[in-house]
Amino acid sequence: MLDYDFKILQPSEFECFSRDLLQAREDIFIESFADGRDKGIDLRFAYNKDKTCIVQCKRYKEWKELKGKLKEEVEKVKRLSPQRYILTTSVDLTVKQKDEVLAMFNPFILSGVDVLGKKDLNNLLEQNPEIEKNYHKLWLASTNVLNTIINRATQNWSSFELEKIEKDIRLYVENESLNKALDVLKENHYVVISGIPGIGKTTLARMLVYTMLAGGYEEFVYVDDIDTTAKMFNKEKRQIFFFDDFLGANSFVQQSVGFENKLITFIDKVRNSKHMLFILSTREYVLSEAKAHYEKLSMSNIDIAKCTIELEYYTKTIRAKILYNHLADANIPPKYINVFLYKRGYMTIINHQNFNPRVIESIIKEQIWETIDPNDFANKVKEFFDNPISVWLFAFEKLDVETRYALLVLGTMGNHVRLDDFQEGYRLFCTLTSQEVGLKYDDVKWRQSLKVLMNCFLKIDNRNGSKLVTMYNPSIADFIVFYLNQNTTTALQIIRGACFIEQLYKVFSDNRFFAVRKSLVYLDEDSFPVIETAFKRIWNERRTCQLKDRIFYDAERDDFVETRILYDFKTNCPFFCKRYNGFAEKLYNADELTWQTVKLKHRIGLMNLLDWNYMFRGVEGYILTIIENETLDTDEWIELVKTIKELNVEDEVLDDSFYNKLDDGLKSEISGFSDQSECDEWLKKVESIKELLPNWEWYNIYSEIDDAEKRIKEEEDEADYYDNYEQWRLQSEKEDAQIDEMFGALRWN
Repeated sequence: MLDYDFKILQPSEFECFSRDLLQAREDIFIESFADGRDKGIDLRFAYNKDKTCIVQCKRYKEWKELKGKLKEEVEKVKRLSPQRYILTTSVDLTVKQKDEVLAMFNPFILSGVDVLGKKDLNNLLEQNPEIEKNYHKLWLASTNVLNTIINRATQNWSSFELEKIEKDIRLYVENESLNKALDVLKENHYVVISGIPGIGKTTLARMLVYTMLAGGYEEFVYVDDIDTTAKMFNKEKRQIFFFDDFLGANSFVQQSVGFENKLITFIDKVRNSKHMLFILSTREYVLSEAKAHYEKLSMSNIDIAKCTIELEYYTKTIRAKILYNHLADANIPPKYINVFLYKRGYMTIINHQNFNPRVIESIIKEQIWETIDPNDFANKVKEFFDNPISVWLFAFEKLDVETRYALLVLGTMGNHVRLDDFQEGYRLFCTLTSQEVGLKYDDVKWRQSLKVLMNCFLKIDNRNGSKLVTMYNPSIADFIVFYLNQNTTTALQIIRGACFIEQLYKVFSDNRFFAVRKSLVYLDEDSFPVIETAFKRIWNERRTCQLKDRIFYDAERDDFVETRILYDFKTNCPFFCKRYNGFAEKLYNADELTWQTVKLKHRIGLMNLLDWNYMFRGVEGYILTIIENETLDTDEWIELVKTIKELNVEDEVLDDSFYNKLDDGLKSEISGFSDQSECDEWLKKVESIKELLPNWEWYNIYSEIDDAEKRIKEEEDEADYYDNYEQWRLQSEKEDAQIDEMFGALRWN
């Protein structure tokens, strides 16, 4: 008979487990609720047409604790007055204790079968093995399995401790990586677990070890160096070898003489053995660096048994469970938890672009709630994710100097960069800063650095025959900004050695407030001479790494568009432009203001930033050319009118011809409207234009919008609004509701 200890499940997991069992027993759909504390309902279902049954799920260790909680629930159940009440609990109830529960909730509990203790739940589970498969951690943490794991022989490591194993299992959230790693391990007899720092490599390895030991393997060997494998290998036993960080903990470390041959030989021995398993873990960039150093390792096809833990494996639900399990296990005072749950603060963390299990572990380990006010707890947790510097700093500092500078160069070039531009940017940096930094570009070393950075700090995609480089995780870009803010000398080196114009302003700003708000690197006035020299050089060379299509990021490089460049540069570096009056204006070809190939947003924006005292032609001439030759949408009209007023050229521009163009443009836009929301939004924008132009005879266009609204109403017959987007939205809402339900258990249990 099964004998699972259900306390290994977190409260929300126990509730879901109870629901699944009862749904199978009652053969009926059961509703779940998040707000158990107020209503006294965890689960609910209807039976016999108009009768209601409510269910409460109580995960406690001992009867005394459970009994005290049930006494508090009696009055709630009386107020609800259901026709039937069911209790599930992790406590192993005696007959006497069941009778007490029956008496306590009389007449709502109809019979003893509706009071399910530990033995009852195990019995139900045995009758429904398909449910058992969905709760892998239950099996792994069962008494028999734990005893099996603990009693296995261990070599080179302290014996498994029950408390540690239980905690590992309790906190672990199954995801795609576990099944993938198990498949690779069973097929090849070895697996290399890789990934970025903090993603959960060692945790996954531990779960593999526990699973295989529970499945019949006899001995676990912790490998601290490659020679251990030969010493401990015993073909008469079913052994598991685990080599954690086998190439170095935080950076590649050249191992003992013969390491490469010994490793490959042992892997081959394991592959050809029926009873041996070999689990290895490493950071992805460390593996790349090692393969660049060890030729045989690079050629050994070790990647065929690699299981890379991708952040994409952590779906929203998986992330929610990881966060929930750590919070539920941490004994955080209730007043801090309640603040965190207020306004669903957990959703901010779950959806955070820098989500990383190690950040959560850091928060728990440091017990930050002991030093802050409860009202600051939610914001403090978010700060850890906003600035997960510690996750990347140690790994970055372990890179060799060439690879560090290559990453910093990339960090100043933009979100998506052509690989050939990245290479050229680094090559020129080495050349221009050779005396100061001391680097010398070398193709072989460049390829080695690229391999080290791949799949940890950056990733490469193929687009239309070209390769695009992006940061592996947005938090890496945040780290680079942090690092350059802390190392001003390095920041100036990057500017001095810049190859592309974007490197001077993509991540830099001389406006301290703007830099903080936009998470940029702040540069003070001492940096201005360096910026001036680099800007003039690159401007004359016409070098840009900007991609033409910034929405789909096709690999085609954009032209050297002066308007876009100066708009961005002046926005980020206003104090430089003020110090060097006319610097940008003297370089600029103002004819671009009338080029329709240049985005109108940039042209209008730059008009407001230029110092027209240094221009050969007044701004009104460019504005009139735009009005005469281009079709503007409502948003563009608003920005253009604002510019006209800010530059005080109303008298030169606002004539009958202007108003006629405005009317024609707005009417043309109305003809393309397809739903009422477009009409409503357009009317709001027109109100803005009316405020800006008090002399505008706006009523001429309102008949057009009336006609459009009538047309749209007639066309709204049997349109199918439940398209793919609607299905996605409903699914997302359902997932969010399940997450709310899960975190509700933190408050009520």
